[in-house]
Amino acid sequence: MPTSNKYEDMSALTALKYAKDKNLLLPDIQREYVWDIYEIESLFESFVDDYPIGSCIFWKTNRKTINEEKPNLYYFIRKFKKGETKNEKASEVLTDECDYYIVLDGQQRITSMNIALYGSYTYYKGGRGHNRSNPNSWVTKELYYNLDYYAVKEEDDEVPRKRFCFLTDGEVANGNYYKVKLMLAYDALDSFLEFMIEKQFKKQCRSDLSILFQRLHDSSGNGLVHYYCIAENTYDEALDIFVRVNSTGRKLSKSDLLFSTLIDGWKDGKDNIENLLATMNSKGDGFQFSRDYLMRLCLVLVDANTNLKINSLTQDTIQKIRDNWNKINIALDSMSTMLSEIGICHENLTSYNATMPIAYYLFKGGKIKDKDAKKETRKFLSVSLAKRLFGVASNDALNSTRNALKDLDCKHTPFSLDLFASISLTGGRTFTVGESDIDYWLDTYEKGQSTFVLLSLLYPNLKLSQVSFHQDHCHPYAGFENKVISSLGLTDEKVKEWQKKRNLLPNLQFLEGAENESKNKTPLIDWVKEGNNFEYHLSDVSLELKDFDEFFKQRRALIRSELLFIFGIHDQNTMEELV
Repeated sequence: MPTSNKYEDMSALTALKYAKDKNLLLPDIQREYVWDIYEIESLFESFVDDYPIGSCIFWKTNRKTINEEKPNLYYFIRKFKKGETKNEKASEVLTDECDYYIVLDGQQRITSMNIALYGSYTYYKGGRGHNRSNPNSWVTKELYYNLDYYAVKEEDDEVPRKRFCFLTDGEVANGNYYKVKLMLAYDALDSFLEFMIEKQFKKQCRSDLSILFQRLHDSSGNGLVHYYCIAENTYDEALDIFVRVNSTGRKLSKSDLLFSTLIDGWKDGKDNIENLLATMNSKGDGFQFSRDYLMRLCLVLVDANTNLKINSLTQDTIQKIRDNWNKINIALDSMSTMLSEIGICHENLTSYNATMPIAYYLFKGGKIKDKDAKKETRKFLSVSLAKRLFGVASNDALNSTRNALKDLDCKHTPFSLDLFASISLTGGRTFTVGESDIDYWLDTYEKGQSTFVLLSLLYPNLKLSQVSFHQDHCHPYAGFENKVISSLGLTDEKVKEWQKKRNLLPNLQFLEGAENESKNKTPLIDWVKEGNNFEYHLSDVSLELKDFDEFFKQRRALIRSELLFIFGIHDQNTMEELV
């Protein structure tokens, strides 16, 4: 085996055997596994198309060096559960006398092959009503090859055909597929070809699977694990080469470089960070706080440069983050708990950056526990998300909001939207809400994430963290379908107008999940006659669908009036609209 720094080749199956035997290991500088199913499928597409897939970087070392250096090492994952699975920590004392390979770059590809060929991929269904602790809220899939890929000639633009696809057992039963991991039962290509011919696989399918078989076994130039073998004597020397290579051209995210720099020499750093993210993401209906988010937020919290660049993480900044880790942990745990209590989750959080000023306020000693503070937090998030304040020029927004809080005594100052009233962001955007903003929201935002945060303001007494509330159409969506609405004698232009308006805020309400399912397509007037009611409803306004224009106008005026009140805007014209 090589004893100097040089490029080498290893077959994919050899690398995966090393991973199984715990001779191929991951260091703590590596980010967690982050690939989605479609990325693994694309990787296998590249295999059969005979594309190169890039090089890896391995540090070749031995038991004695590892036991002396004591780096934090981890095993590779086979059965992956997204958002839950973490790499198991390796033994701190190695006993086998053999070569060890520490993967400094290439984890995502090797883990993807390990999952596809030896394991499975499980993910959370998502959405309200799917509790993460319920096994039925999770879907487990394995990788298959589509034996009918070449049989269908016409493309479906909305559902493109895939050669490789992750499927459940139920999905497999409805098609013609071959489980990819089954090819590992064959040691030689000839015997595998005999099997495919016996099973009458089409010629093109046999060609694809033969190429895949060869590339998995190949340990020469066309193999799948082409790696630069670092043979330095110490872990620090190996890391130095890794960071220099990655900072001069190799693709590694900025947050990963920041992460590797932050935890270098911090024994419990990786575990601390991953445990915090896991805790935050498990709150309520679930979040997807990422390492990128946390790396940037750490820079915000310790008043460092918020640009995700390696030179932002000076030694002074690194030390501040480490020294304040317990305080950071408490603030972020408190923030994620509070967000879940006001009904926020990944499903309706359109900008994670918008939570950073809240985290900074808590880090500075502030508290958000009483009803008024939570109401103000809702307002802050609603404005930030509805006006997209953290989506463009986010550094400007983060620095400006931090500056507004930096010299504030947060321990004795209640959190409120007014704290940010003087801020003017790039493009003249502000945290101040005017009548034009409210009119824009009412006439533009269709049912979705933005309308959810606005409805949360309009329904302040609902316990959004305890009950699954859905965004429901007052006049049901199905009532506006052409076959139903045609009987009203509307012009084509009016039909299109109503079909647009049905999804807007004046025709939306919060409804408890089970109640929403029972209401379903029931006409609004019939649903009310059954003894039900809804907020922002004038008793003398007709609920017949034929009078939808008047219903929309009057309910829009009521909701507009309430939003003006919430944001402290005085308007003399609103109530005049209520005829």
